[in-house]
Parts: sequence; C-alpha cells; structure tokens
Amino acid sequence: MSTKAFSTLLSSLLEQNRKVLNDDWTSHIMETMGSKYPGILSRDVIQQHANLYITELSAYFKEWNEDMSSLQAGSRLGDMVCALSADHAKRGIKPMDTALYIVAVKRTITKQLTISLADSPEHSIGCSNVLGLLLDQLTLLSFDSYTSAREKVISQQSQSLLELSTPVILLWNNVLLLPLVGVIDTIRARQFTERMLEAITRYEGVVTIIDVTGVPVFDTGVARHIMKAVDAAQLLGSKIVMTGISPEGAQTLTKLNISFSNVISRVSLRAGVAEALKMVGRRIETISY
Repeated sequence: MSTKAFSTLLSSLLEQNRKVLNDDWTSHIMETMGSKYPGILSRDVIQQHANLYITELSAYFKEWNEDMSSLQAGSRLGDMVCALSADHAKRGIKPMDTALYIVAVKRTITKQLTISLADSPEHSIGCSNVLGLLLDQLTLLSFDSYTSAREKVISQQSQSLLELSTPVILLWNNVLLLPLVGVIDTIRARQFTERMLEAITRYEGVVTIIDVTGVPVFDTGVARHIMKAVDAAQLLGSKIVMTGISPEGAQTLTKLNISFSNVISRVSLRAGVAEALKMVGRRIETISY
C-alpha cells in the first residue's frame, strides 16, 4: 500500500473510533497533568483539546498528499498546534508537558491501531509509520511555537519592568523626580533619559531631582550615563538636583576624578526635595492647629 492509502485508512480509523480515542486521551492527560495545573486544565478543557486534535488529524490524513509530508504552520493542523502551544506558554505550562499532549496522542492512536488492525500487521505498521512521521513534526512545531510565544511573553514582561523601574514623577508644578533603582546599563540609561526629557518638555520642568539611592554600584559607567542625561536636561532648561549618593560612591567618584560640578547634590531625597522647592520659590512649613 502507498502512503496515501495508509493515511486514508488512518483517517477512517480515527473517525470510527473518535469517542474511544477522545476518552483514552483525556484520561491519560488528566492522570499525568490534571493535578499539576488544576486551575488551568480541567477535564472539559482537555476533552475539547482532544476533540480538536482528533478532528484535525483525521482531516489532515484524509487530504494527505506528498506535498503535505512536511508539516508547517499555515495548515489547519499546524495552526491549531501552534495556538495551543502558545496558549500553554502564556499560562505557564511547562514545555515538556506541552509536548506530552502530542506524545499522548501518538500513544492513544497507536494503541487503537494495534486493536483495530490486529489481523493485518502490515497495515498496522504502515499506519504507525505515517502517524509517527506526522506526530514527530507536530512535536517540533509545538516546541518552536512554545519557545516563540514564551520569548514574546518574557520580552513584554521585561519591557514592563523597565518602564516601571524608571518612572518620572511630577512632585510639584515644574518639579520632577526621577528615582533610579537597580543596575544602570546603556539600554536603561537611554530609556530613562528619553522619559526624563519627555517629562521635562511636557511639564515644563524647571528642576529635576535624580535620586540614585537605589543604584547599587556607582562607577565610571553609571556616572557617564547620568552626566549625559544631566547635560541633555540642562539643554532643555531644567536644573538638576542629585540625591542619594552613598559615601562609598562619593569616594569612588573622587578617586576616578569624576565631578558633577554643574549639579546640586544633596545627601538625601528629603533634602533634595526641599532644595528643589526652594529653587521654584516654594518651601515646606509646619502647620499649627
């Protein structure tokens, strides 16, 4: 028999034994994965996935031709696998557990082939070969889709963390605060500089406080990044008050002959806020009741 004949036979067997295959596949996945992801994979969800797999596999085998021997995204079956893998990645399901979905399909169908074609070993072997060829490709496609989706999620989360780590706060009319937290590299320096300059333009910032209390290492690289940001801010007419430089950081900058001579420096954010308000004609007073 030809590959086309085996694929047609496979399609027919999948349709004839749909309920048995769905139930067996669902039970296997529930036993191996149901307890791992109780809030994500319920029996109803798994049954829906099983029905999708069996339906699309049957349709793919029915339409099989030599051009379809290499499965890619774009076919209904390929797109379904990609969509389910991407959904698993977003929900935090492990890649090995995602691959288990396809391994379970192979196990379930192979077991049914052994039963249905017990009297025809040649047909059973031929169908198993065609099934294995396709499901191996499905496994690779599933991993590729999972990896792409996971990388996208990580990239989005990283971008969100970067944005949260460099907020520009309007403290008072024309007074801005840029608290820096964490390691300052070239990418972060470019980002906080852009956000600071946009805020200065939007709020007409006369004074900008740059607080470096949360910067663990204040070395030459960090100093240069901040100096460039300071120069850019001053070109827009904003005066800079720097706060939070630690004693160790001050000694390091002195040893490296790095000077912020055009920047007002205060030891704490509290002192820096008071200085910034003073520069715009405001001050903090105690109210007596």
